[in-house]
Amino acid sequence: MASAEGFWSQVGVYNETMWPIVIAMTAAAAFLTYRVLWRSGARSDMWMKAFLSFSFAWNGVVFFLIFVRNPISMFAGAPLFIILSLLFAADILTKRTQFRPPEAAWKKAVTILWIALVFLYPLIGWVMGHVYPRVLLPMFPCPLTVFAIALVAAAAPNADKKVFILLLPWALMGLPKCFGALDCYEDCILFAAGVYGLVELIRNWKTQQAEPREEPFVQQEVPG
Repeated sequence: MASAEGFWSQVGVYNETMWPIVIAMTAAAAFLTYRVLWRSGARSDMWMKAFLSFSFAWNGVVFFLIFVRNPISMFAGAPLFIILSLLFAADILTKRTQFRPPEAAWKKAVTILWIALVFLYPLIGWVMGHVYPRVLLPMFPCPLTVFAIALVAAAAPNADKKVFILLLPWALMGLPKCFGALDCYEDCILFAAGVYGLVELIRNWKTQQAEPREEPFVQQEVPG
């Protein structure tokens, strides 16, 4: 694993080099969150999938392969994020996932909480002692994963199970950060989102399994 100093140095270089794109991605995420949660529909759904496809591809290639370039980013992060990018792009056509606000009030509140934590990542990092440019901004790989888990969990059971499952490994890999790895305690949010996503995946899968299946109707022949 890379040293904490090396990691935060790479984060700083990325922020100083790519800040216009990082700001644009954050603004787009905020706008599309509003669209999905308060003006949901086919167009909002399509735009969010296109945005997630671009964001995962960008992080997979630019952040992981160009700026960070450590074994975890190159051999785990990059392939995983590129696959997720392709799945979100394909879903524009297949429509397996339907981004929309959850019907249950508690679930909508939890979804908003996760997304709020995504946008608060820099502030939480500042509390932990990280100042710009050495700070994780909202559309970095880890907060982006939290963002995607929140949206996919909100859409469940109308969500692509492949996407749901592939989001979880990167999230659950946040556990070492809770114990000081890379001096990145803010990624405890990532791990907690992974646990939430796993619980929601299992809960929705069990609910679908428990739903009674309709038996085919067979017309009885009335004896004459």
